[in-house]
Amino acid sequence: SREIRLLEGRIQEIATDPGAEKNYKVDLRGGYIVIETNQGMNFMWDQKTTVVVHVAPSFQGKVCGLCGDFDGRSRNDFTTRGQSMEMSIQEFGNSWKITSTCSNINMTDLCADQPFKSALGQKHCSIIKSNIFEACHSKVNPIPYYESCISDFCGCDSVGDCECFCTSVAAYSRSCSRAGVCIDWRTPAICPVFCDYYNPPDKHEWFYKPCGAPCLKTCRNPQGKCGNLLYSLEGCYPECSPDKPYFDEESRECVSLPNCTSCDSEEKLCTEDSKDCLCCYNGKTYTLNETVYSQVYGPECSDAVCGPDGVIIKTLFPCGREASTPAQEVHMQPVTSAPPLSMVATPCFCSDNGQLIPMGENVSLPVNISGHCAYSICNASCQIELIWAECKTGHTEALKICDPDSEACPPTPAPSATSQVPASTGTPVSDCLELIPPRKFNETWNFGNCQIATCLGEGSNIKLSSTACPPQQLKLCVNGFPFTKHYDETGCCEVFECQCICSGWGNEHYVTFDGTYHHFKENCTYVLVKSIHPDSYNFWIHIDNYYCGAIDGAICSMSLLIFHSNSIVTLTQAMEHGKETNLILFNDKKVVPDISRNGIRITSSGIYVIVEIPELEVYVSYSQLAFYIKLPFGKFYNNTMGLCGTCTNQKSDDAMKRNGEVIESFKEMALDWKVPDPTNRYCNPGVSEPAEIQYHQHCEPSNLCKIIWNLTECHRVVPPQPYYEACVASGCSEQHPGTQCQSMQTYAALCGLHGVCVDWRRQANGQCEASCAQDQVYKPCGEAKRNTCFSREVIMDTLPSQNNTPVFVEGCYCPDGKYLLNDRDGICVSVCGCTAQDGSVKQPREAWEHDCQYCACDEATFNISCLPRPCAKSPPINCTKEGFVRKIKARLDDPCCTETVCECDIKTCIINKTACNLGFQPVVAISEDGCCPIFSCIPKGVCVSEGVEFKPGAVVPTSTCEDCVCTDEPDVVTQTNRIQCVPVKCQTTCQQGFRYVEEEGQCCSQCQQVACVANFPFGNVTIEVGKSYKAPYDNCTQYTCTESAGQFSLTSTVKVCLPFEESNCVPGTVDVTSDGCCKTCIDLPHKCKRNVKEQYIVHNNCKSASPVPVPFCEGTCSTYSVYSFEASEMEHKCICCHEKRSHEVKVELVCSEHKTVQFTYVHVDECGCVESKCPKRRT
Repeated sequence: SREIRLLEGRIQEIATDPGAEKNYKVDLRGGYIVIETNQGMNFMWDQKTTVVVHVAPSFQGKVCGLCGDFDGRSRNDFTTRGQSMEMSIQEFGNSWKITSTCSNINMTDLCADQPFKSALGQKHCSIIKSNIFEACHSKVNPIPYYESCISDFCGCDSVGDCECFCTSVAAYSRSCSRAGVCIDWRTPAICPVFCDYYNPPDKHEWFYKPCGAPCLKTCRNPQGKCGNLLYSLEGCYPECSPDKPYFDEESRECVSLPNCTSCDSEEKLCTEDSKDCLCCYNGKTYTLNETVYSQVYGPECSDAVCGPDGVIIKTLFPCGREASTPAQEVHMQPVTSAPPLSMVATPCFCSDNGQLIPMGENVSLPVNISGHCAYSICNASCQIELIWAECKTGHTEALKICDPDSEACPPTPAPSATSQVPASTGTPVSDCLELIPPRKFNETWNFGNCQIATCLGEGSNIKLSSTACPPQQLKLCVNGFPFTKHYDETGCCEVFECQCICSGWGNEHYVTFDGTYHHFKENCTYVLVKSIHPDSYNFWIHIDNYYCGAIDGAICSMSLLIFHSNSIVTLTQAMEHGKETNLILFNDKKVVPDISRNGIRITSSGIYVIVEIPELEVYVSYSQLAFYIKLPFGKFYNNTMGLCGTCTNQKSDDAMKRNGEVIESFKEMALDWKVPDPTNRYCNPGVSEPAEIQYHQHCEPSNLCKIIWNLTECHRVVPPQPYYEACVASGCSEQHPGTQCQSMQTYAALCGLHGVCVDWRRQANGQCEASCAQDQVYKPCGEAKRNTCFSREVIMDTLPSQNNTPVFVEGCYCPDGKYLLNDRDGICVSVCGCTAQDGSVKQPREAWEHDCQYCACDEATFNISCLPRPCAKSPPINCTKEGFVRKIKARLDDPCCTETVCECDIKTCIINKTACNLGFQPVVAISEDGCCPIFSCIPKGVCVSEGVEFKPGAVVPTSTCEDCVCTDEPDVVTQTNRIQCVPVKCQTTCQQGFRYVEEEGQCCSQCQQVACVANFPFGNVTIEVGKSYKAPYDNCTQYTCTESAGQFSLTSTVKVCLPFEESNCVPGTVDVTSDGCCKTCIDLPHKCKRNVKEQYIVHNNCKSASPVPVPFCEGTCSTYSVYSFEASEMEHKCICCHEKRSHEVKVELVCSEHKTVQFTYVHVDECGCVESKCPKRRT
């Protein structure tokens, strides 16, 4: 809302939004100007070259610029305006230029070509590293400040200027103060600060303080609040006496509180006993009963007076009589804030029938409906409102209102065919005679708040009904534009209207008021718009097309002629400085925007010229090859004719001839609207006109035309179809396809007219670029007018926008913060006035002294006139010391006059330069007389080896088995840095199958192979010489490593198994051999074990509810038959797998019909091999 500029010796505050509240404070603390904002962003300026910015933690990650982005990560501090990370400080800084016209800054070593100033800067800036700042060295690193001090010293304009030096040291002192270390470093010889300048005669109130009080009691800060700054600032501070303890920022003196002239409206200015208080308004103080301001609001006047406790009391009274004193006036309210000049201050009073009602209070009216009463209430806008609420106690029923929507109205029977009309001799119908003013029976009147009152008689009975609005007649705008809405004269009913907009471009494309697109091309003058009833609005617009005599039909510029109030405005083109630009003629005389004559207003955006007729609400925009016209529907409905059609919301009558005949051919209609002009050579029938433009019916639309369909945000306010068709037709033309840009430009212009910003040129891939002057910038959505030095104070309305919808116009504009000097030269300036020799802008009639001349700015021409001033001659002088020569310089007591002095000139010195050895560099010292330099050699801080210099940390190559590095440690003998060497660290780790073997005479040996390495899918395996290996997944293959003459080889042996038939084995007895390679049969082991299976138990058609675990014995035992020679027969031994232990278990079975029975089965607990008697076999 406000822009603050810190200029040399002053602060400039620019209000970009005058109605916005000021949300910051400006204060002078010591030598710094401090700006504290309510949002937590604070600024400190030393009024010279240093600015310090403080932001609250809430700004983390929400700022950008040269100070970084404050997101807790230092790596991305150099983020450019384009959000890219930049390693170069120079590129980062240049990206944050406010205007592109400023040249890029190249970083150079300011001391490289100035050895004398470099030496002098090192001498002065060494104070930062001296004992004076010793207490701060551990808190703040002094080296960056020391180096910056030398660089700034070399960058000063002259050696005698200590401003850069003092500012650099002050920056380090301020950082120390921020770290909690106060350094009193200034002396009468080193950067002195003279505070006596601020002391009045015979007073000593101002003193220098290196770390002054940030919480000084002032008239604007009577409590001495510390604000947001956490450390003190050096500078001149007043020391106020106990009888005058407050510092007045306005008078710059110590005063008692009643004598304060400046104040802050948020701070209360009262003495400790609260007996004496001051009122604060607009930064100024007022004493008790003093008038603060007076204002007039229509028939009522008001005075604001300073009351008790610092409260401003506002009184309202009818104009024409004197206001009562605040002590006697009964209608007073405190004013808590300053009211804008154009608005009523709040709190305030409302006037209701001569009675003043304070804001927020109400007065009951003599109206009662079923216990609900009407009240007049004074709202926050100081307007009377009528509200309904429950009646207060004791409210009498003086007026009866019948609300037709409530039960309070007695039912009124509808008249029937047999009902009799009362005879005139009967009882007369009573009127509402008790109303003020009295009303007749059935009389209606506006009751306010969009309600109609009707008198029902009986003295005071009335009926309220809402205002009836007529139905909307318009249902659709055939041109595709949306309705415009506004309220009628009653303010209760909305009225819908269509928009009458006609556009044309490319000398051939036209869209009528009712949205009909047609193309027509003839080189003559034609009527675009003309009133059907000229007596109502004497206004017309003509268009003049011409071909430039080109045989190929190339399009040349068109012109518009606008007539109103016996004045003609001609909008055309002219060559200026080799470029075709807009030319404006007002009654055949050249004019430049912004002007307003005879009810016609003309402005320009650079590309477009805008003509407005406020009386008729006419808006015309013109460029070289495009125009569009907007007329108010209410004034020009069915009141236009010409190439733009009839504005009747009907497309059927757009092709209307002069005689009112409606035809189908638009070309025939257009030719009928030709304007006879004998002076126009292009209308000569003898001039051959080019043939009708041929369009390809099946031409593929270009990508440029398709951009229209991307501008979806505009489709709801401007129909895109006609402009798309025209664009496609232009692109398909054999003679001039380039007019596609005009179709796009016209559509975008209409979008801007309706408050929709479209940047279509960015999507055109350079096909339709807009060019601007060097110091101007192109804006796709700029303001309808450009501010110039001669039109800044003109307040202009935007006619097409009756509902405050912004109007956007593309064009060439000055960068933000600059004005156009005039529309003729196209020069942008920061401040209007005369441009002085130093580049600053002087105000008209301002006088100043510059370059020993008295100059003044002429207010009419903005030219500068100067007169020189005389000077006395200086006495002769001789210079005898070496290096000193006579020079003419400005006198100290009068800089505008010169004197001859002796000054050091190094060029005249006899300089013996010394050649320095490797590792040393030349330095310059100043001779005792302070002029000629003396060269000497000092170590560079590098290492020297084999005639080569190495910086600390660099590797120094040697021929021995050592690694050498240059160190920071100096050698007291050679004065160069020492070289530190350590034995070379050899790489002794070898790959698999190799071993590191040392060799004599070598710094490092090599790895030699000692084993074979076999590669397997699961990894590599090392196999020593003479040893074998089998892979876990292949027991039939054996790998063996052998070595011969230093060559290692890995062989594999595969074992072949005998044929094996698994069916020959007892099932379950198949196994592999011991080496794991071949299969074989094994003896079946005797295994008898107990197993368990779960199964349903079924018995006699009964079944267990769930599976039951049933143990059983399973396995083989040693059963065999052998012939016994003793018994002479076969002996049989039967050993079976039987149960050894068991018990009975009962389980419940479920039978049919849901009956249950108990069933007992044998549950095996242990199994084993049990010998059975085998029966002898009978022969």
